[in-house]
Amino acid sequence: MTDAKARLHGRERVVDYTKAALVRRGVPERPLPIVLLAGPRGSGGSVLLDTLWAQCADDCLSVRLDLRSAQGVEDIVLAAVRGLGRRIAGIRAIDFPRTAMLLKALSFVDTGGGRTAFETYLRARAQDAQAQSSLNDWGSRAAVLLSPEQRGLLDVLTGLLGALHSAVGKHRDSKALRWLAERGDGGREYESLWELYRQHHAQDTPTGTPRVVARTLCAALLADLRSDFNDSWPRMQRPRNCLLLLDNAGGRTADLFLELLAECRRESAAAGERPDPAVVVAVQRGRVRPEADRLLDPTDERLEFGLRHPYAPGGDGHPVWWYPVALADLNGEQVLALCASSVLGRHNRDADFLYELAGGHPESTDRLAHLLARFGRTPPRDPHRPPAEAPEPFDPRQLLTGRLTTDHALPDHWPAPARADSTVEDYLLRRVLADHLTAGPNGRLAPEDNAPLNAMAVLAATPGLRRGACNAALQYLGWSGVDADSAQLRLTASMWLDETPEGDATRLHPLIALLLRRWLARTPDTWRAVHAGYATHYSSRADAPLRHHHTLAQVELARREPLTTVVGHLDEEYERSATAQDWLRVLDQVTAAPNRLSTPLDPRTFVTSLAGPAEARNRRRTITRLAVARWLHGDRSFDPAHQLAHTIADGYEHLAEITEDNELLYRQAGLFRRIENNWKD
Repeated sequence: MTDAKARLHGRERVVDYTKAALVRRGVPERPLPIVLLAGPRGSGGSVLLDTLWAQCADDCLSVRLDLRSAQGVEDIVLAAVRGLGRRIAGIRAIDFPRTAMLLKALSFVDTGGGRTAFETYLRARAQDAQAQSSLNDWGSRAAVLLSPEQRGLLDVLTGLLGALHSAVGKHRDSKALRWLAERGDGGREYESLWELYRQHHAQDTPTGTPRVVARTLCAALLADLRSDFNDSWPRMQRPRNCLLLLDNAGGRTADLFLELLAECRRESAAAGERPDPAVVVAVQRGRVRPEADRLLDPTDERLEFGLRHPYAPGGDGHPVWWYPVALADLNGEQVLALCASSVLGRHNRDADFLYELAGGHPESTDRLAHLLARFGRTPPRDPHRPPAEAPEPFDPRQLLTGRLTTDHALPDHWPAPARADSTVEDYLLRRVLADHLTAGPNGRLAPEDNAPLNAMAVLAATPGLRRGACNAALQYLGWSGVDADSAQLRLTASMWLDETPEGDATRLHPLIALLLRRWLARTPDTWRAVHAGYATHYSSRADAPLRHHHTLAQVELARREPLTTVVGHLDEEYERSATAQDWLRVLDQVTAAPNRLSTPLDPRTFVTSLAGPAEARNRRRTITRLAVARWLHGDRSFDPAHQLAHTIADGYEHLAEITEDNELLYRQAGLFRRIENNWKD
């Protein structure tokens, strides 16, 4: 269990909403919507569920499930029944007669007796039917869905069939059978159960359970909850609704379960039945269903129980079946609250650095903030050693390449690194891109084992993630079996990439852009070939800025020819442009190129080594230094302290001195001069 209270970071409204929904003031007037918490991996959904469980689990019937391993809806229903059925001091226990009858029927093992043996099995006492039931096997599958503290419910109860069915007497048997018959085609008392059993064992579906069987299971679960909560004597009315917390609810089986819950609620509402008491909070890491894809920000003041979801379809009187909430990124203030270091001189500077690296991604920001504080902690000076031998201060440029396991143990709630020599970058990759990564036999991450991830990195390497250009680059590389459409689909499905309704990419998450760029840079030859392929594709005059963007990406200390080409183009554009604004637009496009450079030198010294020293009134040298400084300054992992702001401001000023249309140039110089002054000690 994580220290959830300290790490909610703006999600408190979700907790307040759930607590308010649990308060029961008689039978609810309308069905409760399913709260969908949606975001990419590491966006804090599990932490939020931890908080809800810690604050609510002992006050109401409740269960927390991890649906990652659910093989069928029956696994989820069985785990939910056992979790909700746990004994809580001061709270009346609950039975599930309809669900128990249905689970008993579906778990029948036919050894050749057919329908006759099936009916005999259903009439038998629990202990006698045990030999013909597969329910205990289901129990082992369902156990892994429960939270660790609840798994004993299934481990201890070896006679699961008896545990589910022993409390169901003849009266409840007949009541459950009538309910099942009404949902089916009528017929004799076991007709519906026999038909459901046959369907359950007759086909193999992607979700593991035929839809009609899964739907009946969900309907039985909700009907049992309605019956217990709504039909109790007045003195036995429950003061709180029940709580279902569902983690990793984005898989096929889990998504079907949620869909069928909403479908059964719609059916019950249409039939005039009173609403069920289940407060369902589900975390999905990926794209949500179309009817729930308009996500409410967790800090929105309209996120309050009793208020209609502002994006819900229909009018005020229309039921709300889904309540989607975004697991949004942290803002600057929340990152500042996480930051506990001052490696860059001040606390707020470290927070600014972390925010730009991780883009506010909750888990990655938390990890990087902890590691920056740990790596940057200066040990006390040994009085017996001369000052010259004192350890060098930590260079924040080494944050991503640092070894994760050092002399200090990692926090208990962190998953252990896959390898002892894992870098911080590898650790982040494994956490946020786990669905797209393949580790080698020794656990090592290598480009040759990860063709889909390579294609995603190639797509992310060009501005706007243009799929046509990406396919051309992939063809230039000679790669087969991968394409831009599939790469974009993976990014979008994981909620790392925003799209227009037409499918055009609009924003790639900064953390993923950083990790994919660094992944591509692991193989220098591939990096150069990718950008050469893009430069070849962008051959038209109109695409000249993009062509030189990818040409600049190929610059290295040992390969300066691409820089000469880029500076020649910028110098020509300087002559050709009608206004300074036109030229600045080209400069921005070209210098937004990625780079794979690193240096232990002061960034300003490195610019001089690559672009030459400054020369007053030398336009070409000034453009060269300005272009290189702008290019490298755009990579925060290269220039964490904004040291290149001084070089950039000087470059704009030197150009302004030899240009008549210089107002915008002086304005740009002023902008970077302010950055320089803000970061001076």
